[in-house]
Amino acid sequence: MSAVCGIFNLDGRPVALESMDAMQSAMDYWGPDGSGVWREGSVALGHLMLHSTPESVGDMLPRTNAAGNLVLTSHARIDNRDDLFRSLNVPPSERAKMPDSALILRAYEKWGQECPEHLIGDWCFGIWDKSRQALFLARDHHGNTGIYTYQNTRFFAFASCLKGLLALPEVPREPNPLRIAQVLVSWPEHGEATCYLGIKRLPPAHQMSVTRNNINIRQYWFLENTPPLRLKSDREYVEAFGEVYTEAVRCRMRSLRPVGVTLSGGLDSGSVAAIAARELGRSGNRLPAFSSVPLYDVTDMTPASRFGDESSFIEATSRHAGNIDVTYIRAEDVSPVQGIERALELHDEPGHAARNQFWMISLLKTAQAQGIGTLLTGQGGNATVSWHAPGYLAALARNVQFSALRREVTAIRELTQRPLWRLIAGQIVKPLLLDPLLERYRLFSPVPEPWVRYSAINLEIARELKISQMMRESGHDPEFKTIYNQREARLRSIKPGKSIIGFLWQESGAGYYLDVRDPTVDKRVMEFCLSIPDDQYVRNGRDRWLIRQAMKDLMPTVVLDEKKRGRQAADIGRRLLARFDESESALQHIEGSELAGRYLDLPRMRHTLYQARYHLDAQVTGELGSIFFRGLMAGLFLMRFEGPQTRCK
Repeated sequence: MSAVCGIFNLDGRPVALESMDAMQSAMDYWGPDGSGVWREGSVALGHLMLHSTPESVGDMLPRTNAAGNLVLTSHARIDNRDDLFRSLNVPPSERAKMPDSALILRAYEKWGQECPEHLIGDWCFGIWDKSRQALFLARDHHGNTGIYTYQNTRFFAFASCLKGLLALPEVPREPNPLRIAQVLVSWPEHGEATCYLGIKRLPPAHQMSVTRNNINIRQYWFLENTPPLRLKSDREYVEAFGEVYTEAVRCRMRSLRPVGVTLSGGLDSGSVAAIAARELGRSGNRLPAFSSVPLYDVTDMTPASRFGDESSFIEATSRHAGNIDVTYIRAEDVSPVQGIERALELHDEPGHAARNQFWMISLLKTAQAQGIGTLLTGQGGNATVSWHAPGYLAALARNVQFSALRREVTAIRELTQRPLWRLIAGQIVKPLLLDPLLERYRLFSPVPEPWVRYSAINLEIARELKISQMMRESGHDPEFKTIYNQREARLRSIKPGKSIIGFLWQESGAGYYLDVRDPTVDKRVMEFCLSIPDDQYVRNGRDRWLIRQAMKDLMPTVVLDEKKRGRQAADIGRRLLARFDESESALQHIEGSELAGRYLDLPRMRHTLYQARYHLDAQVTGELGSIFFRGLMAGLFLMRFEGPQTRCK
């Protein structure tokens, strides 16, 4: 994916060329296929080009319209091109080679600031409207893109990554205590905040209009407003889902360079791979797949409901498709600490999934080395195409849907052979009573809050920031056990209008000249999956019923019927032990930081490290991820405020 940047001096000063040079120099690895700058008076727009679609070759950005009153910079893949061609009256002779940026500009000419509502795909852009003397920014509904912004009384700036803004001397470098704390306590409070005070994200499904006197931000699309869809039969739901999902995969395969896929042993990436392989197979082509598997033995390193080595299921999916070539990623070239350091270079802030960075970096490096240009994933599938409906029976009981409840209880009892009293107690009574009992327990018990068990945060700063109070006020459950109704649960997982996943994927891909695309969070897929009845996900005691039915001819039975789920980085503990000195050295490094000590419980991190050395099991493996490595990533980030900044090249 390409990159954008720009400056609007609100006080009317001309934009200095040196400022744009600084931004683009910091982001230069985003633009292997060229760069451009448009500058006029108090406004400048920049672009760094990565050719990702056939139509992007020859595109020149920033782009000015024929009337000369609009200037656009964008990085985009527009998926509803045919619809737009018709709506915008584009002559057939111009359609084949028209770049997506030209379509965006024409859409703005016709619909103005309502144009984002007409665009489907992964895109974000900035338009300088000379007639209005306004800068207009917008980004897609939920794609793998993102824009960061900074403003003060003198100027407004935006960029595709934090580096672009941090390259400007006027942008302060101050840590954001609350956002850092949220990362440490696994509080998924997504939205506009970053780990830097003053720098914000433009969230998905949002647009922004900036004039010298006013800045207006609004959300233009709400997934939660999706109306119900009621069809006549299960077969119609399955067929309709198959059509929507197939189109979401197919349109993301429009790529200048070869398409690959991340492939695990589950239903999400497996279904993406199966559909992509079928599409490529029609023209006699093969699909490269990249799969992370353990380097070390993971016996007893995962909970009973998980498995740590997915290779047998990956092989089954590959054999069933017949044209998938799997490259197994054992990440021998990237240690856990090296993965974290590289992730900090790419994102310039810590993240929740610190333990997974080593294999993700190794996978991206391998895909790049094989000449892949577009990488498909299925990361968002758990909340959309393969929704597993947690707490479904309790929700049915709450809603007094006795007939449906009786059917599901009977089916689960037959499948599991569990006694009826135990099934009712575990699946219905316990979830219904859990929340009120826990709340009473928290009010009267002196035991620390639940997040203390899995976080490296220093309790003093947690109390100072009133983390527990803020969690309760926001509705976040630190035990992750609250039973919501199914619609609310899906929305909390997807986080429409708030998710930062798109930012992370565009930044990770940019470091390896890859355009990462996820069909499972296609706008049309999300709307379909949220609109259909809950019983399309749970049927006859089985969860994820819809995708199992839709994929029964494309995926092997052993994968479709598997009840367990994979656990990423299951061998993280053994990897740590193999490079123990490196991990200990990194911990010693942050132990010398006064700022890291203010945010982190460093003695607890050291205890977790040495606990793994003397006793390693599934529980300790989990604590290494949530306490040691996540804390280490935050600590290394905090040290940036005490020394020279790291730059990603």
